[in-house]
Amino acid sequence: MDLKIKYENGSMTVHLENFLNCHNISKVKKLVKIIRSSFTPECEGIIREYIEQEIEQFEPRQREISKYIIGYTGKVKFCQAQLDNCTANRNRYKRNSDGWKHYNNHVKQFRQELKEIKSLLRSRQSEYDRNIRDKDFYKKVLEIIT
Repeated sequence: MDLKIKYENGSMTVHLENFLNCHNISKVKKLVKIIRSSFTPECEGIIREYIEQEIEQFEPRQREISKYIIGYTGKVKFCQAQLDNCTANRNRYKRNSDGWKHYNNHVKQFRQELKEIKSLLRSRQSEYDRNIRDKDFYKKVLEIIT
């Protein structure tokens, strides 16, 4: 969403999504000050509407992300149990025997799978945290605008 602000000496266009992603309250205050002194004060309402829409989408996003986090946590536990089981079975055999090689291949697979799942879990957790920070930031911006 773009804001087109016209003022005495010219005009400017603000890409609202990119501008708000920087999470800089002082820049938001400056922008609001510019908007209030411009020929287009209705831009303040546009910002308010955009932020209210983002806040409304907060709960559904958090529920969806939480489902993924719970699923990945369960997969991590399962994969870790499988890895421990294969490691224990592998240790029953002499090194480089057929049984040891068989279980060693499984150990490698589970380690790789565990690494990938943990990476996905971390990304979802960071997305969850970022979503919370966004909501707090948007609430502060709404306080500035009103």
